[in-house]
Amino acid sequence: MSSPNSDGRHYAPPMAPDRSYVEINAYVVGWGLFFAALFALAVGYLCLKIGQTVDAFAPVSVLAMGMAVLFKRKNAFPETVHIQAIASAGTNIIGGVMFILPALFILQLDSQLSFAEMVIPIVLGGVLGVLLATTFRRYFCEEMDAAYPFPSGRAAAEVLSCNEGSKAKVMVFSGLLAMAYDFVLNSLGWWQEVLSTLTFSWGQAAADKYKLAFSLDNDAALLGIGYFTGLRYAAIIAAGSFFSWFVCIPVVYYLGGDHVMTIGGQTVLLANASIDDVFSQYVRHIGIGMLAMAGIIGLVSMSGVVGRVMKRAALDMFSSKGASATDLLRTQQDMPMSQIVTGTLAMDALFILFFHVTCSQNITQTLLAGAIIIIFSFMLSVVGISSIAFTGNEPVSGMTIFMIIVSAVLMGNAGMSGSSGIIAILMMAAFLCATLAVAGNFMSELKVAYLTGATPKKMQQWQIVSIIVTSFVSVGVIFLLNHAYGYTGPGALAAPQANAMAAIVKPMMDGGAAPWPLYMAGAFFAFILWMMKVPPLAFALGAYLPMEINTPVLIGGLVSYFVSHSSKDEAVNELRLSEGSTIASGFVAGGAIGSLISAVLHIGGVDWFLKDWVTTPGATYLGILAYLGLCAVIYCVACRLKKHA
Repeated sequence: MSSPNSDGRHYAPPMAPDRSYVEINAYVVGWGLFFAALFALAVGYLCLKIGQTVDAFAPVSVLAMGMAVLFKRKNAFPETVHIQAIASAGTNIIGGVMFILPALFILQLDSQLSFAEMVIPIVLGGVLGVLLATTFRRYFCEEMDAAYPFPSGRAAAEVLSCNEGSKAKVMVFSGLLAMAYDFVLNSLGWWQEVLSTLTFSWGQAAADKYKLAFSLDNDAALLGIGYFTGLRYAAIIAAGSFFSWFVCIPVVYYLGGDHVMTIGGQTVLLANASIDDVFSQYVRHIGIGMLAMAGIIGLVSMSGVVGRVMKRAALDMFSSKGASATDLLRTQQDMPMSQIVTGTLAMDALFILFFHVTCSQNITQTLLAGAIIIIFSFMLSVVGISSIAFTGNEPVSGMTIFMIIVSAVLMGNAGMSGSSGIIAILMMAAFLCATLAVAGNFMSELKVAYLTGATPKKMQQWQIVSIIVTSFVSVGVIFLLNHAYGYTGPGALAAPQANAMAAIVKPMMDGGAAPWPLYMAGAFFAFILWMMKVPPLAFALGAYLPMEINTPVLIGGLVSYFVSHSSKDEAVNELRLSEGSTIASGFVAGGAIGSLISAVLHIGGVDWFLKDWVTTPGATYLGILAYLGLCAVIYCVACRLKKHA
């Protein structure tokens, strides 16, 4: 039986909402936690080694499906959905650990904190992220089903649902194609992953003279994400990117060419700096200001939603009139609001207590830190969840950087400075980063639950368990890799995000200034966009993220548009659009697996990469042709359907 959503439309997930299924058992929990720990180890190492992360859903889904066949599981689909959901915690928590904690080792402050003291903010922040996602699940996943594309969640649900028939064949075909494509891209180097006009002499001349450059990451997974995003939001995201790269960067060069900037510890005249350096040190901060204002606007616009949530919480906790779980469909059941409210207050209170004992010098600093993490965790969670809902990407590092800068200023005025101040700010950042990373990514899993018919309550409960387990594993990885490789000196792990955090927090706690004018400019521009009825968050994401991440989203959105307008028959168009979604989900899954295989080979020292060829114009032309071939595959395979079934 189908169940209506907020728009009155009916959806019929593979698991019927009015039926009961064995979703959680020892098999699911055992394999889910095993894969969660495994991917916390593997992806954690990957993140620190080469700065890349891979979502667990694709490889775990494939592995779980294979195990279901191998072990002849009769309850395969519900089990697979929950195995990948539990396993997702292994990569959901990565942001809070790998982006922040290595900074302590880089700044040689790790000896001042124990293993347990590093784990505590990760556990508390991660659990808080689950609770915040649960709080807003009904709004984002059910009430706004038609408004948010949730590209990653829909791709994951599509992969899980394609276990038999023609859709399975299409999924296998597109997945293998994407896996081979990304393997060639990352392991063999037949063409560059980032196609750029800088490869050509005319492109370099345009960059030198006009400070203009175009780039596109031709990863298959990003193309698939763009297809699910759709043209409208993809165009807004791309507009934000073009605003940063084609307007803001040339203006910065024009107005501040004689300004002296620091790059890699060396002073360089801005006029002689690369476009990428100008973007990262100046223009990106405008995007951060946009993101912050978008968060405030999002909270204000969701005030009615927040009010309903609070009312429901009050009814649940203090009245006998609250809705009983038995009054709801299985697919609408969440953790009791009383547990959510109590848990949220407990996580905040426990972190404040932790901060007071380990970092604070007086009660004023403790109360100020508590206010900062409560306000920022709530506000930026909305930004993170909305970002995932729009694009499948979440600017965790950008939001955390903004929080670090604001916290450094406020806590500095409260008397914190030097090493103790740096530790305090990084502990706050670890808590917040874990909260944001988990809240956004877990909301995508809750969308998977909505689309597949899984029980949200069970996902929420076991996500908390998995977050606690993987927090210990992830922090353990930090210590193990420090002993094996280190984070500073020859042969050290790159840890790019942690190095960026260290580079920001140290000068701030030593009296450095923040780029407030750029933040204010971004905030003002976001407000103007909101007044013009343009979604400020989507535009801000484009302005903050590198161009090569945004342009494939636009290409995927265009392919989706052309598929959905390929026939005069609307029923045929809907069928073709759905078929394209199956292909795109295969690209997402296969691309992720291919990238993971390439990364493992890279880490293992296997080098088949054609370094001399890959930087030539010929390689770029080949890459363009290959990428157009991927786009053609989606369109042609989808459009082979001639009539409505």
